Amino acid sequence: MGPMAGWPETALASFTVDTKLFQELGELLVAKEATALVELIKNAYDADATVVTVMATELSRIETGQILVSDDGAGMTETEFDRGFLRIAGRSKVTADRRSPVFGRRYTGEKGVGRLAAHKLATKVSIRSRKAGAAPRGAVALPPAVSGIKAEIDWNAIERLETLDQVSGSDAVTLTRTVPKDGRVLASGTTLTLTPLRKAWSTRMVDSFMKEALTLAPSAVLWDVLPEGVTRDPLLFERVPVRDQSTTDPGFRIEFAGELAVQDVVSPDVAQAASWIAEIHHDRGSGTLRIAVAPTAAELRENPSAESFTLTKQLGAEKGPSFRARILQRSKKAWDPAVQGIRVFMEGFRVPPYGDQTDDWLGVDRSYRSRAHRVLSSLSALAEDEVPPGLATEELSIQGSSAYMGAVYLHRSTSPELEMLVNREGFLPGPGLDFITDWVRVASDLIVRLGYAARHEIKEVKREERERQKQLAKRADLGEAPAALRVRESAVAASHQMDIVRSSLLEGDLDAAVAAANAAKPHIDDVRVLSDEFGGEAVMWRVLASLGTELAAFVHEVNALGMEAAGIVSSLDAALPAIGNGPARTSVQTARRAALALADRIRRNATYLVDATSFKGRRRRSRLPLRDRLEGVLPFFETRIRAAGITFVNEVPVDLRTPPMFPSELAGIFTNLVSNAVKFAGDRGRISASAELADGSLRITMQNTGEPVDLRSAKKLFEAFQSSTERPDAVLGQGMGMGLTITRAFVQEYGGTIEFVRPMEGFSTAIRLEIPGR
Repeated sequence: MGPMAGWPETALASFTVDTKLFQELGELLVAKEATALVELIKNAYDADATVVTVMATELSRIETGQILVSDDGAGMTETEFDRGFLRIAGRSKVTADRRSPVFGRRYTGEKGVGRLAAHKLATKVSIRSRKAGAAPRGAVALPPAVSGIKAEIDWNAIERLETLDQVSGSDAVTLTRTVPKDGRVLASGTTLTLTPLRKAWSTRMVDSFMKEALTLAPSAVLWDVLPEGVTRDPLLFERVPVRDQSTTDPGFRIEFAGELAVQDVVSPDVAQAASWIAEIHHDRGSGTLRIAVAPTAAELRENPSAESFTLTKQLGAEKGPSFRARILQRSKKAWDPAVQGIRVFMEGFRVPPYGDQTDDWLGVDRSYRSRAHRVLSSLSALAEDEVPPGLATEELSIQGSSAYMGAVYLHRSTSPELEMLVNREGFLPGPGLDFITDWVRVASDLIVRLGYAARHEIKEVKREERERQKQLAKRADLGEAPAALRVRESAVAASHQMDIVRSSLLEGDLDAAVAAANAAKPHIDDVRVLSDEFGGEAVMWRVLASLGTELAAFVHEVNALGMEAAGIVSSLDAALPAIGNGPARTSVQTARRAALALADRIRRNATYLVDATSFKGRRRRSRLPLRDRLEGVLPFFETRIRAAGITFVNEVPVDLRTPPMFPSELAGIFTNLVSNAVKFAGDRGRISASAELADGSLRITMQNTGEPVDLRSAKKLFEAFQSSTERPDAVLGQGMGMGLTITRAFVQEYGGTIEFVRPMEGFSTAIRLEIPGR
């Protein structure tokens, strides 16, 4: 059938766009006034400006209120204004390398809708722009202006029209070309005048904007060279590259004036107020992650044992966005509310809401509210790396986000995984954002771990201290502990010097008095250190002493049981002649042997308890037979060893003896070592004890099968109340967390060392102690 008479065969159709598009897009893409101004500032940056000024007057009045945004950038021609400013979602910034023409800056705008920011702020916008002359890529400055434009956009007039194609025939948008008069040389740049305002700004709106403006660009302390001496050890960066720009770029500065004038609360010496500083660098191409954490000079003054830490980890290429970060932390304090929090910056411009007081993107505040007696869970993923060991209660020291001031820097070219939300309020959730979140949290938790460890230092004796204790052990009387000799000698030396001070003052010799006082100070400090150490452990030792006293009294009961067992053996011996051969005699003989074994076992345990708890065990130091003393401890664990089917091999030489020690000390050492080995050897496990003389020291090694100890975190097991057992043993019970602490104290008393070491093949755990010979 042919076409109907009078109808054309084809019809032309086209799209029309309602002028309400500006209002709809504006509300969708530019949510807040602060976001609108940020978009206008980004346009200035993309235009190769070095400075942009935002000035506001009479913000509380709609009709007379005015916002000016002026820059010294490259400006616009008529064509550029038409294609760039008037075209919605224009492609003016879609170039091969997406960089500005002169300074080579990575463009910060993608969707070409920045001009909707002007619509958000005011009902009219006037544009004055002077176009810079031609300049090659890499130039250090823009040439003078060669042309210019004047334009005005009346948003209300546009929205009174039905469709956008009607705008060209109206006076809603005007455009005029200008040229410099009389050959005057004028600088290039653009000024936007926004008035009347879309709404009156309340005091609350102004305050809110000023808070956001403070962090629109990162503070210098978060990217510039840190003051000399802030940290003892180097971090990762001298300057953090905030933006993806060329080396000839003269830089970019934002200024606020008038009613939007912002006073920077971050003073130049803010870095010195920090306790810890961390820096992070992840390179997407190589997959290398580096984290450096260092205490500041202020932290070292308060906690001299605080240590720096550097982590290098190979994650694999393209596992996440490239990023850099610098974080400043204050221990037990908070930063100014305007700058606290760790914020995210894309090409140097802040990406809200990360770091806001109401945004907990790192989960720090959540952890602060739910902190408990445990290690930091975020660091568990680093179990295979050389991460400092954590103490069991370190999570208690977590602070909220107010203790941190930091910045995470992203570049568009190396973060393709991140896609901005249409309203510019953050990134779409996904693996890229999770990657950054996880590693920034690791860095903040490393600060927590290192700081907590510095304040609760694992008590290790330094080499010079071990040597000093070794010499004291040699000089101490056989009935005196080396530490007691140290206190006595230091007190005597200090007293002697104070006598000199007194006599010198009476003679009027002030110099001699000062010299003697200075000589007395090290001895007084030594006594103070020892008193602090003993005082801190006094409660612990008093508890143990009371238990020891009760145990010593119990020895009498044990001896009585031994005597009763011996009496049973004697009674059975007396009864045997009266019993003839047969089953009854066999049963009596079996009972006699069992009673005899019981009596011998009770006797050996009583001997051990006497060594461990009586005054005799601490009366005189002597060279003790090492193998015999170990054999004397084993009966205490015989039931558990037999029940678990454990094989215990005593490879200690028969003739090997200790340096002069108290019997109770050696008994305590072997008791704790055997107890731990038995608990962890496992069913049908094996334990090996060996000893030798090496380099003038007695070296004892105890190895066992079963669950291994992580050597990187093993040091914390020597801390008080760090029990090595989480479940109570059916026979030996639940550990108090004191065994290794006491053992270490015994060993260090003689200038020795104790540590977990790599076991021999066939064993899971090994602990070794060395006591210098006398």
